[in-house]
Amino acid sequence: MAVRNFSTVKEIIRFEGANRLIYWRRFAMLLALSVIIATMGLLRNSGAVIIAAMLVAPLMTPILGIAAAIVTGWIERALRLILIVWSAASVSVGIAWVIVWFADYPKGVLLPQEVLSRTDPGAEDLVIALAAGLAGAYVQIQKSELSLLPGAAIGVSLVPPLSSVGILLYFHEFDRAYEAMLLFATNFGAIILSACLVYLATGAGKLLLTSTKRRRRFSVGLAMAVIFLLAIFAQLSSTTYYRYAETRSEAALANRIREWAEDVPVEIIRVDVRAREKQAEVWAIVDLPLDATYRVASPSELLPSQLRNTPFRSVVKEILGPEYDLTVRYQLRYAWQVDLGTDDIGPAPLTSGGSGN
Repeated sequence: MAVRNFSTVKEIIRFEGANRLIYWRRFAMLLALSVIIATMGLLRNSGAVIIAAMLVAPLMTPILGIAAAIVTGWIERALRLILIVWSAASVSVGIAWVIVWFADYPKGVLLPQEVLSRTDPGAEDLVIALAAGLAGAYVQIQKSELSLLPGAAIGVSLVPPLSSVGILLYFHEFDRAYEAMLLFATNFGAIILSACLVYLATGAGKLLLTSTKRRRRFSVGLAMAVIFLLAIFAQLSSTTYYRYAETRSEAALANRIREWAEDVPVEIIRVDVRAREKQAEVWAIVDLPLDATYRVASPSELLPSQLRNTPFRSVVKEILGPEYDLTVRYQLRYAWQVDLGTDDIGPAPLTSGGSGN
């Protein structure tokens, strides 16, 4: 079993076959098609189209080849494939940028959610990439399980982050473009490390015992992969910490606003906390009493008196502290209650009956 698997690892290293030129031409064609599909799927905000791009993308094979080359001590081959993969990644970013430019996608509009979802990588993305890399390497070793390869390709996202980088660069969203590239780098490093572990566990490691030079080269290659992944993890840990801190603050702030409003119907639409920038934003709809329609006053004076007893600034400061800047976007809504039996119109009840307050 181990001998067969070691032979398979050598096949993974030489994945191009007898005619390398034909393989790399096919690779370039599939990569271009994948980037086109992914970019259009991202712009259309279509998850199904993006999944199709993941299935077409050919990047998984050379990345697994890097891992196999490291395990067998063939560092020159690993470095050559790393150069090829990152060159292909750069070209993919350029293709995505050209597609958006050619489509003349309007600037100043909200970016699609599928693009934004790839600009906030965290430690959980590293875990996903490690698991997907294990699955991809295992499928390559156990050829009887090749039917599972599409699942591994979907599990680790390679081309969509690159397309997102091109889209974000077109919109001059440089910080977000960096985050999307960080997601690709996370997947790249995690696949290599987890694939190395699979190849070692399935017999390829026996080759290292036959040569001191191979063991030294393997150690250098694996150390480089680990250092690269640790550098990525350091950035992801910071992002993950801020993400969970923001989530906790948003939940606490929303609950405190509900407590502050008491019986007054206040519908909280959105709460955003950005811990790095020390900024927060609250979107809400407030129901006004019936007599507000007959009064001429500023919006703040029309609010129910209960909401003016405790300043909203004090409520938010309890949760976030004095160092934050707060933006409040609220809409006033008149609330009437109509008696369908008599057609009488009167004040709506204070409680909103589960409308989100």
